[in-house]
Amino acid sequence: MIGIIVLTGASWLLFKFILKKEVFLDWFTPIKRRGIEVLIGFCIALLSFSIPLALQTLLFSIEWELNTVIESNVLLGALYFFLKSIMFEELVFRGALLSLLAYYSKNKTAIFISAICFGIYHWFSYGMFGSGIIPMAYIFVLTGSMGFVWAYIYIKTNSIIMPVIIHLAWNFLSSLVLDYQPFGELLFKSNPTITYPPLTEFAFKFGGELLSVFLIFSLFQLYKKRVDLHKSTLENSTI
Repeated sequence: MIGIIVLTGASWLLFKFILKKEVFLDWFTPIKRRGIEVLIGFCIALLSFSIPLALQTLLFSIEWELNTVIESNVLLGALYFFLKSIMFEELVFRGALLSLLAYYSKNKTAIFISAICFGIYHWFSYGMFGSGIIPMAYIFVLTGSMGFVWAYIYIKTNSIIMPVIIHLAWNFLSSLVLDYQPFGELLFKSNPTITYPPLTEFAFKFGGELLSVFLIFSLFQLYKKRVDLHKSTLENSTI
């Protein structure tokens, strides 16, 4: 938690003295709009996660068994763990890296570079570096694509709120029903009656991410909210 406090302070200094912006004022106001973004972010995460999981359950006749020994302190501990890790990643890759990239380049360029860096970072955070081309490509595509989604949202909303909510909800939901490290199948355990190839799981996860992209893009097109992170990149931005 000390690291999160330090990163928060560093973000404030970055915005205050380099980007000449009030980070907390931008991120958390107006309060009503940020509250709506919390609800929208949770709904997007829930739909993007649950729809592919439901299809997977139907196609492969997966039976779900309730974990009767789970304790509330374990669930709270998992939520706290993911909150810390997610805040670290969001402050570094969206709050700092993306902000600097968007300040000195086009928004589209900033989003792509931050997404690539996010994917590469997970090679090391997951201990996958050097594990082979296929496993590394698997991790890079999954995490990099989500990094793209969250960077796009950050640019559009000018706030870290919705990326944090979607990121947290996605990871915590994964820990409840999937074999997700360091917490997995906390609430339900799966028992598929049909064997399916390893790439199938990747296809469903990536499908959920594509659904998330579709929902987010449709949302911003519907309301025509073209909010750019920095005025200096507004004219050059095509996002």
